[in-house]
Amino acid sequence: MTGSRISARSLLRETFATAKPIYAPLLTINFPNFILVALNSLGNLGSAGVAFNIIYSFVAVPLFSGAMIFYSYRSLTRNQVTVGQAFNQANRRLLHLILVYIMFVVLVFAGFIALIIPGLYVSYRLIFSLYATVIDNSSALDSLSSSWNLTKGRWWLLFRAISLMVLLVFVPIILISLLIDPTAKSVGYQLTSNLLGFLAGPLMNVYLVLLYLRLRESAATIQ
Repeated sequence: MTGSRISARSLLRETFATAKPIYAPLLTINFPNFILVALNSLGNLGSAGVAFNIIYSFVAVPLFSGAMIFYSYRSLTRNQVTVGQAFNQANRRLLHLILVYIMFVVLVFAGFIALIIPGLYVSYRLIFSLYATVIDNSSALDSLSSSWNLTKGRWWLLFRAISLMVLLVFVPIILISLLIDPTAKSVGYQLTSNLLGFLAGPLMNVYLVLLYLRLRESAATIQ
């Protein structure tokens, strides 16, 4: 399969076809993340909230993301692992995951400071950095380089693929949440959007892992 033949719509169909048997385990992996987000949205934590958000953003997010990526990757490549093994792999790579995530955030933020388009460009080119860290045991710099090389010449494909998922999954989440509270300020709005995002998370994860696999296959055929 060549990169030009990767279809976002085909990936979406494949996502729904393959996600069912691993949907519940992925929810299990991400459930602690959902609880942390829900607790944070229930009230003002004051000064403790700043520390909570820093720890959540730069420790919990890489950990849960790494476990979900590893579980999905091994499942979709028919090399099944348990939820516990997925967490163990993410935990073993946690320092590297944290470092690559911080570098990703800094580089993308710098891109958005430059303008919106550079920010989007950098975010799409580096989107698979965590994948290389947790799957290939790469260092932080090697993970960023791996994602950059893997997505070379594929920016428009990535833009189409991610935009399709955003339109079909995350736009409805926003609209449904706004029906709960058009001001988007209430606890009800926060809890609804968090719950719907939690339920949609496994689909987005499988979709991106499939895209990662197709890009790797494409790179192998070019070589």
